[in-house]
Amino acid sequence: MCSCRNTNCQLMLVLASTNESILMMSFSKESDSTVYGVDYNGKVWALGNSNPPAWTRLHNPTNVNIKRLVSFSHILWGIGSDHQIYVYVPKRDIGIRVREEIWENQRWNPIDGFGKHLLPTDRAPFSSESGTEPREKSDKLPSDAWKWECDWQIENTFENELIAEGWTYALDFPATYHPEKTFKSFVRRRKLFRYRKFVGTNRWNKIESLHQDHTQEPFIDVAVGGLNNLSTPETCCLWAVSILGEVYFRNNTTTSNPEGLHWKHIPIRKGLEACQVTVARNGTPFVVSWTGTFFYRIGLTPKNPQGSDWLESPGPPGGLLQISAGTNCLWAITRDKKCWVLKGNWPDIVQQREPMFEWIELPGQMKNIAVGMKDDIVLALSDEEFSCLFLRVGISEDQKYGQSWKPVLKDADWDSLSVVSTVSNDMMDGKADSMESLVSLRPDVPPSTSIGTNNVSDSSNSTIPNSFCWVDGACASCLRSRNRFGNALEPSSTSWSKSVRVKFLHLSRNKRWLDGHLEISNNNHLMFHENLEKTWLCSVGDVLSIFGTVAGVNTLTCRIRNSLEPGVAEYVTFKFMNEKDTEEWHESISELALRPLEDFSIADIWIVTRDAEIHRAGQIKILEGPVEAEVVTSEPNGDFQFHYPLVRGFMPDSSLLLDISIPKGAERFSINLKGNTEAVNAFHYNPRFSDACVIRNSYDNGEWGEEERDGVFPFREGMSYTMCIECTQTHIITTITQKKTKFIFSFKHRVSPKCICNLFVYGDINVSSARYDPKLGESYDLEFVTQQLPGHFYKVEAGSNGSAWAIGYDLKVWCFTGSSKQQKVDGTSLGVVTDEHTYYCYENQRWNPATGFSGNVMLPTDRHGWTDESGRIRMEKLDIRLPSNRWAWVADWAVDYDTPHGVNDDGWQFAVDFPASYHPNKRINDFVRRRRWKRVARLTVVGPWQLAEGMKLVDLSIRMNEDCEWEVLGLQENGDVVVRSGISPECPIGTAWDSLSSEKPLISISGWYGQRIWAVGKDGFSYIRYAHSFQLLDRPNDTPLKQVKVGSSSIWAIGTNNALYRRTEVQAIFPEGREWIRVCDGVLQVGVAPDGNVWALLKTNDTYRCTLAKRMGISQNNPGGLGWELIATGPWRHFSVAGSFSRNK
Repeated sequence: MCSCRNTNCQLMLVLASTNESILMMSFSKESDSTVYGVDYNGKVWALGNSNPPAWTRLHNPTNVNIKRLVSFSHILWGIGSDHQIYVYVPKRDIGIRVREEIWENQRWNPIDGFGKHLLPTDRAPFSSESGTEPREKSDKLPSDAWKWECDWQIENTFENELIAEGWTYALDFPATYHPEKTFKSFVRRRKLFRYRKFVGTNRWNKIESLHQDHTQEPFIDVAVGGLNNLSTPETCCLWAVSILGEVYFRNNTTTSNPEGLHWKHIPIRKGLEACQVTVARNGTPFVVSWTGTFFYRIGLTPKNPQGSDWLESPGPPGGLLQISAGTNCLWAITRDKKCWVLKGNWPDIVQQREPMFEWIELPGQMKNIAVGMKDDIVLALSDEEFSCLFLRVGISEDQKYGQSWKPVLKDADWDSLSVVSTVSNDMMDGKADSMESLVSLRPDVPPSTSIGTNNVSDSSNSTIPNSFCWVDGACASCLRSRNRFGNALEPSSTSWSKSVRVKFLHLSRNKRWLDGHLEISNNNHLMFHENLEKTWLCSVGDVLSIFGTVAGVNTLTCRIRNSLEPGVAEYVTFKFMNEKDTEEWHESISELALRPLEDFSIADIWIVTRDAEIHRAGQIKILEGPVEAEVVTSEPNGDFQFHYPLVRGFMPDSSLLLDISIPKGAERFSINLKGNTEAVNAFHYNPRFSDACVIRNSYDNGEWGEEERDGVFPFREGMSYTMCIECTQTHIITTITQKKTKFIFSFKHRVSPKCICNLFVYGDINVSSARYDPKLGESYDLEFVTQQLPGHFYKVEAGSNGSAWAIGYDLKVWCFTGSSKQQKVDGTSLGVVTDEHTYYCYENQRWNPATGFSGNVMLPTDRHGWTDESGRIRMEKLDIRLPSNRWAWVADWAVDYDTPHGVNDDGWQFAVDFPASYHPNKRINDFVRRRRWKRVARLTVVGPWQLAEGMKLVDLSIRMNEDCEWEVLGLQENGDVVVRSGISPECPIGTAWDSLSSEKPLISISGWYGQRIWAVGKDGFSYIRYAHSFQLLDRPNDTPLKQVKVGSSSIWAIGTNNALYRRTEVQAIFPEGREWIRVCDGVLQVGVAPDGNVWALLKTNDTYRCTLAKRMGISQNNPGGLGWELIATGPWRHFSVAGSFSRNK
């Protein structure tokens, strides 16, 4: 009997033979992974996470000999030599500790008061919280592996309040309980609790047998899996088969209760006898019967993990010998030694009302087969006198059955196989990429000769077992060097891909999140697929920007180039399951989308997002080129084969090159060039074998057009062809090539090619690859591309000397010291960058005559007791969490006594009502109050920045002074001006801060070579510096200013009304100019580039996004310009173009 077991760990699967001494090894789920193995003497060994790896025999004081072994999360279950099941829990730093709870229930009677005499309809004297399950207050333990830590104790708190003796009262069972006894209190209850600890560690503990006489029905097979799709991560799914052919499920088996509660017999149809069980990744058990059929369990839910019913299938011809289940694929060996694979995804098939299992026979005579958990690796042993180990090659996301068997090791006299697939980065020194490894140890060779050059230690603490009969998994230390494995398989090419489960949101197409998988590969493809018909695909080269936390925690938002509408980018957001996946995929996408700075036409634009991410940006020429991808037909759904998005449209001169093959028995297929909806099919190419003709047609406005049927029928069953589809100005040309013969079809446009954006293939056809070429010649568009740098800042300012300075939320000043890690420029100086952010929430209360001020007694129209400053968003202190593990709280929540408008001694502000004008002292007509709480968080990252110590600033500007020396102008919180001097290429951070006299407090400052220093005061007026003082100028039409920017020949400013102003008649002999003239509205920030171009951030309808734009049409006759060229819309907060420059490309 062969047995394939999926332990629901991240990577493993095992395969056994009928030899009773052949057992298995298991690989645990955690990153500190361990390989467990069984030798022919029944002893269990562990290959730990050491360097070099060392085999250590597990402590076994009970001298139990193990025959079969499975594991889950470092817990082992095995079948002993007495054919009973045992569990082994290794000793850990934090042991297994379980809290037992029961509820004591009493009813009042007029004679005895409260007592245990309950009504017949009442719950038991001791029960569960709901009262539906009677329980006992006893000292009985589940087994001798447990020990009580204490006696029964009373829970004496209720809703965080102490209560006497723990009793809570109510009118009846069940009802609302309260701590005070009233004249209506006729029942009461209290909770008792007790802790028990698992003390049976480092030994084999026998799980209760099926009968009192364990020889009456011994076990012959066991399997375990995790219910990752059904229940909590610690839930285990333990199945077993007895010698009588019966199937059993162990109830309530978890990592905190590894023994489970009891065996539950899962009846099978009379006349069937089970011989093998395996558990799939989602917890579904597959059982092989002695008659050669198989059956599986349906109806699995978190409340019913054992399922509700069996469904039987005859299996492939010849009768099943063994079955192996992966995530989606089902592989089998029949008794005539033939290998079979189930056509389609078995999870989809078993959900059908009448499942139809269609098996595909694969060539070769095999006796054992093993499939990896993620279906990516399939191994088989040939049925020969000297077995050969075969690997199924060509397996991919689209070709799940592979293409052929490849011999891996000849003369493999094995009784077992092991598969380790998709090893995560946790096991490879923290590298971001995944790795596929294949590890096998021969049962007749000691591990010391199989590991390779680094022999296993034979010290007193770890000895070498004589031989192993199962290998299942690989330890982390071994995987760090692939050549340590003597039988490791190296990949046939350098291509790679990886995927992860995410939620997907495409803002321009759909407004809801989709569940699916995100896939990336080094052939420049980024793909999300919900299913075969709903796929989003783009070239990684079309990723213009990546934002980390714009859409929330554990999200990535990508700005994607839209070649059909240049300059209008699309936004897609991916939401990951955890922070680790988010960071890994952020790095992977960034590396593939990275563009050298030398390729930028306009470079060194600095931009900061609303989430304080800092990006170095510019404009780059995007040349069109072909997009190649393997699009393999492997998983048909009905007659649907695959969907290929044409992300750059199908305009004239575009082409598609398809490699296709026609299977035997083909009747018809169709190639379709569609729009975004089913309402448009611009080209329908439909060969029909029964009529020996090719139909060409189109579908528009709900109607099919007139069919075109002329031409020779070029297709034959069992033949392969190359199909080229080209778009011209007037026709779609289809060329079918078979060897040296070509067949050409033309179809005149009935629907504009502008509508085409998808390729759909249906019917009896196999498509092995596709090459998509937009062919837009030498045309290009300038696209705005950003590349994120490590850091967290509020604003950044650049200089034309290549320098950049930034201000954090804590107002500390940082100097850019070089290039980022991604740009790979030598001489980079990386340092520790910190920033602090203060979180606020408001506590709100209303006065009432009974209790005074209280947050619990509010009017129905009032705000919540805890909100943000506006009062519209509920925000409690526990709701505010850190955005990532790079942040840490500096201190606990505290009352903020620096709240604007002042506070009293307790931090409160008073008002007549919400919202109103707040003041620090209570008046007779004040009925509401609020106070602000604050908490400071600190971020720590490593980046190319150096702290300019001893100064906190709110604004800065970089300029060259009259002595041709670079300096940094800065404004302190109180409005004073400082200058950073001593800046040079050898010392870009400068040497010291010097004060610059200023009679008025300022809020904005700007300087330029050959221009005076300009500033905006807190009073909203503009100022210009003459000699040693600032001279007061005017402001536009009594509108206060908030920002000023100086260019090489112009002065610009922004008002508090978000209007853009220009200073007129600025000349060398009249540097202060004449007046401010309004240019336009809706401008949030303005900047001036060295070439004199004016850039700005413009308001949009989205409060979270604004548009970076460049002023067009500026000339001597029209110095204010004619309009804006929109560059890029995004979550921008601040930008600087003062250091930007252009390249002649």
